[in-house]
Parts: sequence; structure tokens; C-alpha cells
Amino acid sequence: MGEILRLLLVVLGCLSLMSCQASESDRDVLRVGLAQMPITMDPRFATDAASVRVQDFVHRGLLQLDDQFQVQGDLAERWENPEPLLWRFHLKSGVSFSDGSRLTAADVVATLNAVLDPKLTSPLKASFAAIDSLSAEGDAVVVIRLKKQDASLLTRLNLGILPQALANAPHQARTTVGCGAYKLQVWTESQLILQRVNPQASVNSIRFSGVKDPVTRILKLTRGELDFVQNDLPPHLLPYIKEQKELTVQTSPSTTFSYIGLNMQDEKLKDIRIRRALALALDRPKLVRALFADLPVLAETVLTTTHWASTKLSVTAFDKVQAEKLLDEAGYKRGEDGVRFTINYRTSTDPTRLRLATAIAAMWEDVGVNVSIESLEWGGFYARIKRGDFQVFSLAWVGITDPDIYRWILHSEMWPPKGANRGRYENPEVDQWLDLAAAADTQVERKQIYARVQQRMHDDMVYIPLWFDPVIAVSGPRITGFKPMPDGNLRGLMDVQLQK
Repeated sequence: MGEILRLLLVVLGCLSLMSCQASESDRDVLRVGLAQMPITMDPRFATDAASVRVQDFVHRGLLQLDDQFQVQGDLAERWENPEPLLWRFHLKSGVSFSDGSRLTAADVVATLNAVLDPKLTSPLKASFAAIDSLSAEGDAVVVIRLKKQDASLLTRLNLGILPQALANAPHQARTTVGCGAYKLQVWTESQLILQRVNPQASVNSIRFSGVKDPVTRILKLTRGELDFVQNDLPPHLLPYIKEQKELTVQTSPSTTFSYIGLNMQDEKLKDIRIRRALALALDRPKLVRALFADLPVLAETVLTTTHWASTKLSVTAFDKVQAEKLLDEAGYKRGEDGVRFTINYRTSTDPTRLRLATAIAAMWEDVGVNVSIESLEWGGFYARIKRGDFQVFSLAWVGITDPDIYRWILHSEMWPPKGANRGRYENPEVDQWLDLAAAADTQVERKQIYARVQQRMHDDMVYIPLWFDPVIAVSGPRITGFKPMPDGNLRGLMDVQLQK
């Protein structure tokens, strides 16, 4: 395998000798390779990881989360909660958008009102459903009144703020104005270029290029066409990467939760015995060793074990015998050809995701479940998943910081397109717990409630949990000083040193 990979890399390298050096025009440009390009630069519509990560450079919210996921001020210098249902935010002075206009409370109010406007159909609307009204007190104070208490409100107020005129406009996917460190300069099908507007950012310009194939991304790094890539790299490439003296590899644990999504309304998958059998048929440690160089950490739920709201859950262990027994009990005995039934497994065309889907399919076929793998280009795949059009799929939740993610993915009010309960799970008791958690007064109380939610989610096998993906960051020789973050954000690129 190693020799074949080495030969492939050598051949591909030889085919591209004309591209061995960075062009003179790139001397001040930090060049970042992405497996998937962003879908939108409009913060009111960003839900995919690429869009969220690139928008970090262009937009700022009232608040932000630090490395420990604690709330800190961003556009707001301070805030107060004088009544249970009243919040008042005082804006920092002297903040401007990239077009030169000054940030005011009216911009904040307009952005949040737009998300709440049913005519705009923002996918984030449900996250702010507790808001009753928004108003501006002069230019510097934003007032938020709630219909009900919302313990997670502050963590959601990292939403990027738009100028009032843009906030009142329809979805602007490829044009935007923010008050972040960079502005959007160019966006084509293959690249997106940001230009520095805040002199405190160390890098003058950042170019994000879409390079789907991981081998090609690494080749572009070794040839000097890219300066940085992160994640979406199959671990079997790591030995080769580490041999390249000009490249720096950094790995660390992450909060990215990989899982298999299941359609709870499907004729077969609505049976808990089928869902549990599919989970028990997976030898997750074997998948981690074979596909990911033992880097991921096995997971049982969305939150990492170090999160304050996490709870200890039993391990979903590989048990082929029990899986077969459950399938028999569900009425799906093997036919003469050994097949019980067929399910459709949707995934993207990303090579790593395809390898994972193929390996999972082989394990399911070993217990008599035939699998039809359907791989789609990212945009089409993600659109289908968002609207709940699937039987089975695999994806990852990226950058989870607040336990209210459970409301977003489990509450019966969050069926698509309103939220991300894409499997259409429905449990009135869980709905009640999630409502209580949202209104809880203390972190201790929230933790107790979320413990029940996580246990029930685990018992009902709403997702088949896989693992927490590692952060794998690879830097070329031109940059120094990058520190990978657990949630996979790329904000540290604003502070790297770029050798020209």
C-alpha cells in the first residue's frame, strides 16, 4: 500500500513540475486548501462547516466563545440580565464594517430580526425562537426580550452581524459585508479570496481553494501551491506527509462527532431492533485502526467526555451474534441468497467518506443487510440530508460547544426544514426535558436534565455513534505559529507568520 501510494505521488508530482514554485503574485497570500468550498457567506444561512469556518474571518457577533467554550464579548463590551426575560447588550465603540460604515445597534437588531422572519426561511430561525422582540436604545445598546428563558441564548449570539441594508435583503450567498478582520474580495467556483481590513491581522490576504482529492491537496502543499490544509485527510497519508521535511503536521483531539444518521420514519428503521442491530454489527475499533490510523476517539454521544454537560454512557460494543438475533426477531430472516433486506446509504464523493461507507456496508452485509451506496457531490448530498431525504447517511457535527445541540437534533419541533432533527425522531418526554433544560436557572440543573436526554438518545439509537475525529493540520514551510483548535476553527490563521 505504501509503495503504491509513493509511486502515485511521484507520478502526479512529475506531471506538475511546472507548478513547483509559488508565483510572485502569491508572496503576500496565505493559500488554504479546502475539501469543500463554502456554500454561503451569509451568516443567516450558514450551517455547513466550510461556510462557518470561512465566515469567521469576515463576520463578528455580539459574543464569541473562547478556547474553553466560555462566553466572551466580541462586538458587545458588556451585557446585563436585569430581569429573567430581558437582556441588554452595550456595543463597543468605533467598530466599522468593511465598507466603512459604522456598526450600530440597528444593524444587530436588523440581523436578528431577519433570522426570525419566516419569509426569509433562515435555517437558524428555530435557534432564536425564544426571542420575543428586539430593539435599539440609541446607537450603542441592543435590547432583547424573551418569550421564555433560554439558557443557551448567549452561545448563539456569535451570529455574524450584517449592515442593516443587507440584513433586510434576501439571501446573499456570494456577496457580503461584515465587520471582521477580512472582507470578501473574489469568489469563483474554485477559489475565494479575502482581503485584510484590520491591520492587527498578520496576513494580508487569504485564498481558499477547493481541492476535493486529499492526495492532490498534499501534492499542492509539497509543491508550494498551498500553504495549509486541515482535516479531510485520510490518515494513511500521514506517513508520507511526515517524511516531507518541509511540512509540519499537528494532530490533536477534537469536538467533531462522526455518526450515522437514521430515518426514524422509514418502514424498517423505525424498528429499534433494526437500528440497534446495525449499530452492533459495526466493529468501530477495527474501522478506526484500518481507516484512520487509530487517531479518532470512540464516541457514544455528541458531547466529548470533557464537556461540562456530558454524561457517562455504556459502550456500543461490536456483537455480530446479537445483531443477527435482533434482525431475526424483527422479522427479517436471511433469504436463500443470504440477504435480509436492502438499505440505501447516502454519502458524499469525498474519498475518505466513500471508504468509510464501503467499510460500513461490508460489515452490514456480513449480517445479511445489503447496502446500496449512493455518493453525491457535496451540495446535492447535503441538500438531501438537510431536508430528511435519506434512509441512512454518515456525517459529522462540527464545533459543538453548547448542549442545546440536543434540542436542535432531537426535539420534535426541529424536523426539517425548521431544525436539524433530520431523522424525524419524536419522543414527547424528551421534548419536555429539552424544554426544561432551555429554561433551567443553573448549570447543575441543566447537566442533570441533559444526562437524561443523552441516555434516552443512546437507548433509542437515534444516531449510530462513531467517534470524535482528530484535528489534523498540515502547514507548508511559509507559515509558522498555527495552533489547531478542538472545534476545528481556522481563526488562528489570522495570526500566523507568513514567510514571503
